[in-house]
Amino acid sequence: MSILDTIAPRRGPKQRRLTKSLVAKTGFYVSVAAAAVFMLASVILFENDRVLEQIPATRDSFEVIDEVQLYLQIATHRGFLNQSEPASCWSEFEDKEFTAEYLLYGSWQINAFYNRVRYYWRVDDRSMEVTRDNWLKT
Repeated sequence: MSILDTIAPRRGPKQRRLTKSLVAKTGFYVSVAAAAVFMLASVILFENDRVLEQIPATRDSFEVIDEVQLYLQIATHRGFLNQSEPASCWSEFEDKEFTAEYLLYGSWQINAFYNRVRYYWRVDDRSMEVTRDNWLKT
């Protein structure tokens, strides 16, 4: 007697091993066992929290805000109505208040509000490179 006869004995008039119910039951039990193994492996592998090393800031908030303001003086926009003539971003944000927040991993977030919408820019602490949020066109 083989192992296959032990696991799936021949049944029925034609003595077929693979029936729809056997395939369904086997699929169910294999998927339950695979899910249990996956959950157990996930708990074991990802049990310890990973701690990222905090990068201390080398600049202060005034330097970073000045860099964003210089960026806005150069940058242009077409506005929400898609104007034909590009306008300066600085004309919109000249009298706005800017706040800076260091994000502990080497970058700053600079916030400014215009018409109750928060615009923010990211500034790399080391290179002072200004990037903007791609969802809000400035």
